[in-house]
Amino acid sequence: MSLHFILGRAGSGKTRYCLQEIRKELLAAPQGPAIILLVPEQATFQMEKALVNLPGLQGSIRCQVLSFQRLAWRVSQEVGGAARPSLSDLAKHMLLRRLLKRRAKHLKILHLGAWHQPGFIHELASTLKEFKYYCLSPSKLREAAASLDLKGTHELLAVKLHDLALIWEDMEKTLEGNTHFAEDYLEILASNLLKAPSLKEAEIWLDGFSSFTPQEYKVLEGLLKAARRVHITLCMNAQDLEASLSEGDPFYPPKETFKKLQNLAVRLNVPVEPMTVLDQGIPPRFAEVPILAWVEKNFFTPFASPWPQEVVNLKIFSSSNRRAEVETVAREILYLSRTKGYRWRDIAIMVRNLELYQSLLVNVLRDYEIPFFLDVKRPITHHPLVKLICTALETVSQNWAYEPLFRLLKTDLLPLSREEVDVLENYVLACGIQGSRWLDSQPWTYQPRWALENEKETLEINLLKNKVVALLGDFHRALRQAQSVQEITLALYELLLKLKVPEKLEEWRLKAMENGQWEEAQEHAQIWETIIEILEQLVDILGEERIDLQEYQQIIMAALEGELLGLIPQGLDQVLVISLDRSRLPEVRAAFLLGVNEGIFPARPLALGFLKDEEREYLLEKGWEVGPSSRRRLLEEQHLVYLALTRSREFLGISYALADEEGNALRPSPIIARLKALLPQLKEIPSIPEPITHPRPLLSQLAINLSKLKSGADLEPVWLEVYNWARSHPLYKEILAKIIRGLFYSNQEPPLPKDIAYALYGDPLKTTVSRLEEFKKCPFSHFLKYGLKLKERQRYQLLPPDLGEFFHTALKELAVALRKQHKDWKDLELASCQKLCQDVVEKLLPKFQNEIFFSTARYRYLTHKLIGIIQRTAAVLVEQAKWTSFRTVGSEVTFGSGETLPGLRLVLPQGELLEIYGRIDRLDAVQEGDNFWIRIIDYKSRPVNFKLVDFYWGLELQLLTYLEVVLTYGHLLLGGPCLPAAVLYFPVINPLIKLDEPPTTWEGKEEVVAELEEELIKKFKMKGLLVADLKALKLMDHHLPGPSPFLPVAFNKDGSFNSRSPVLSLEQFTLLRQYLRKLLGEIAQEILEGNIELSPYRKGSYIPCKYCPYQPVCGFDPLLPGNRYRFLPELKIPELWEAISYHLESDKALKR
Repeated sequence: MSLHFILGRAGSGKTRYCLQEIRKELLAAPQGPAIILLVPEQATFQMEKALVNLPGLQGSIRCQVLSFQRLAWRVSQEVGGAARPSLSDLAKHMLLRRLLKRRAKHLKILHLGAWHQPGFIHELASTLKEFKYYCLSPSKLREAAASLDLKGTHELLAVKLHDLALIWEDMEKTLEGNTHFAEDYLEILASNLLKAPSLKEAEIWLDGFSSFTPQEYKVLEGLLKAARRVHITLCMNAQDLEASLSEGDPFYPPKETFKKLQNLAVRLNVPVEPMTVLDQGIPPRFAEVPILAWVEKNFFTPFASPWPQEVVNLKIFSSSNRRAEVETVAREILYLSRTKGYRWRDIAIMVRNLELYQSLLVNVLRDYEIPFFLDVKRPITHHPLVKLICTALETVSQNWAYEPLFRLLKTDLLPLSREEVDVLENYVLACGIQGSRWLDSQPWTYQPRWALENEKETLEINLLKNKVVALLGDFHRALRQAQSVQEITLALYELLLKLKVPEKLEEWRLKAMENGQWEEAQEHAQIWETIIEILEQLVDILGEERIDLQEYQQIIMAALEGELLGLIPQGLDQVLVISLDRSRLPEVRAAFLLGVNEGIFPARPLALGFLKDEEREYLLEKGWEVGPSSRRRLLEEQHLVYLALTRSREFLGISYALADEEGNALRPSPIIARLKALLPQLKEIPSIPEPITHPRPLLSQLAINLSKLKSGADLEPVWLEVYNWARSHPLYKEILAKIIRGLFYSNQEPPLPKDIAYALYGDPLKTTVSRLEEFKKCPFSHFLKYGLKLKERQRYQLLPPDLGEFFHTALKELAVALRKQHKDWKDLELASCQKLCQDVVEKLLPKFQNEIFFSTARYRYLTHKLIGIIQRTAAVLVEQAKWTSFRTVGSEVTFGSGETLPGLRLVLPQGELLEIYGRIDRLDAVQEGDNFWIRIIDYKSRPVNFKLVDFYWGLELQLLTYLEVVLTYGHLLLGGPCLPAAVLYFPVINPLIKLDEPPTTWEGKEEVVAELEEELIKKFKMKGLLVADLKALKLMDHHLPGPSPFLPVAFNKDGSFNSRSPVLSLEQFTLLRQYLRKLLGEIAQEILEGNIELSPYRKGSYIPCKYCPYQPVCGFDPLLPGNRYRFLPELKIPELWEAISYHLESDKALKR
């Protein structure tokens, strides 16, 4: 038994010394006692590679490179106990969540609901793990809590220790006899070391450690007792070893370790051999670059003399932001590779906070085609298999709700194509299908549209539905019957096998390998075993525990969120990207240290776990060491700075950013100022883009220079050469073409070829007036909606157009019911009218959108409002009918081929035909002599006014188009010539009236009630255009020439029409008809000529884009070149008539 220290500063050759000594032993006695080289877990691969590359060694069974954990497994195999499983972090998270819920009433602080918060369980598990590392136990925590003042300043600390001890005891009782904590492997190892025959006479070498936990010290104690010799390297100077420790010393952690090991040897009566000190002049690592040796020796030395010579092989880069910082490093790596002959494996990138740089490093290094290995574990929560597990459980727990079910179907792990899933999803959304409807054995007969229009069963949808139910039905039934963790887990496992998940993952792995996506291939290879391990541990720990599905989801989600996958390098020649605090720092030829900013490196230590720094310090003073405080970790941070500055043997690059991603200023780390003080001639290199380093960034810079052409600048000759090179290069000419298209992109669409326009819209062009209005709003919107037939996904909800359709149908059904009873509106009494309305609405409700009105409480309440609106509207219609000679000729009068009236046909200027079809909500007429006055009424679900200026611009053509159809073909229906009496909008509403006194005071005040009825009727006053013929208007409303509650007309004292009355002479109606035909023909001609411009109108402050569903498609932006609104000015009435007359006269002149 003996202890041997090998001391030396960085680069002095400590690792080389160990390897050479081991080599001598192996060459001298290949079959001798065991030699074990203990290194940190992350360094085992590097050290094994270094060992087998030693000259004269082809391999050895005598020497093994092990970590503490692997040594524990090896010893357990030798002495027994390896079969007992350990509790992984995942299992610990599951168990903790369960115990916290069970113990809620007994906990004093951990019961407050925080354990539901993300990260809480992980934090609690980390605290208990730390306690394990420091050889604490529940009894020791209770002892520590008992020693505190429960009513003083440390009451909260005592409560924390009480709760932690209680949960810890519960965990140990749950695991007793079955398994043990993963952190216990060191405790078990320490107790088994003296029992292991292979360790007797063994030589133990430890390299790469700067400090140890109390558990590891126990193992070292056992090794000192069991082994023949223990050699340990420590990175520190060998001076002043007897002096007290100084917190400013970068070697504080290894020196502290040195003293503890010395004391341990004294306590065990283990002789300490003479130390091997390797600090002899310039360390071998820096022999060829003295400046790096100077930095190593003097960086932490106060009052060190500055480096007097020129600075070479050390650079400081300042960059405008972190992306520019990474790009600078990438260019330097290419420079070293191309001009200095560096291999990728000779270079390392070191970062203190990898989260800040990970995505940037991945993207930039790929752009520069630099192979790299990112030494970091990946979370698994993004993987489709994890999403499948979570959504499958959620689907059952939420009774087949839409959201979790379709997230499950979109994992691509079910035998449904994405197209099939989309078809099914659209149908389900439109019909509002969820819950028990999925498990109904009857075929679905729901229709996305009105059941009145289409009741045909969709075979394809039912086939897909049956496929989904066949895949998930057994799982659903099993979970409904499952009561324990084991039963739920078994059902989940059987689902994964039924879906053939292992085969699918293997298929994905092979495909990823074919595409060179090595990391993705590794994820697919590892994820199945990881998931199976989680499920097995669930059963091992909580197997017979009765649990509901929601709690099971919480437990497994906590487990999945905490799991990480470790990947191995896919090649030997790669740049190594490491996090300074998580990875073994290898010796390399060139090292780049990124993110050397204040607060980032050295990092500001943050309090870890449930104990604050002051609580840790207080417990340490009382003799209870519970883990390092922030102060202690700051000392370790200093040592980390030392290690980072001494990793490279030829070149060191240090960089920092001046701003973060949001533009906030960043300050350089004190490391930068210290280096500048030591190296006065060190010039900071600003990050200036050097594009001609690699084709991809070169093309990015080319794009920037080409963009200057748009402002009239000339292209420099060098960029012209780059352009010509890229245009002729087989790999980059397509990228250049995309750049050109992007730079000179104009957000406009050229006209469609005529043959395509005819194919889309037809010849003759058969359309509706609303489609023509849509074209005048924006030609591109018309093209998307009616040419490409793009439409928004239908959802199971009521929108304003749906209510409008309901009102139209209800009023039509009322009219049909009256005709069947051979009655007119005026014949109805109020009570019978209300009863008829209620009957009609109740008959329609079940047929509307798959019974949507019965789907929720909100919609059920809406039915009462709908009945009220229809009843109020019908009451007004009854009142109007009593005061008019006009009678309804038809409700929802259709016109078009084979309809009640022919469609409106026009011959276009170039000979094409236009046929307009549609439906008139209501047509009223009255006969006067041989002629029929006609009135067009269009129902609206809100008050709407007709604006002549909107008709002029082609935005409101509906009423006058309906009028034109009836004036042209009405004789076929009425048997005589027709004259225009009115075109009107009728509001289908249930208005509110502001009361001056409550209804309870109305008794005996019939005049008040009558006034309110009159006021209500006025709210239904129709808006539109009327004929300037008093006789015809009297036939329309017998109140005239008095005030009319129904029509928008008023008279002056002399009997003439008020100037605000929208009345037109028959001649003016004729002008509007002529202008209408001109407008319709022009619009149709533009459609057939393929006009699909992005040119929405703007009228005042209104723009149709605000409510347009196609904004994501068109990308219209008035700031883009070519995107401009069509400004439509407001015109006064005289200006409108002048403009209409001018256009008509111009047409006549052209035809002459």
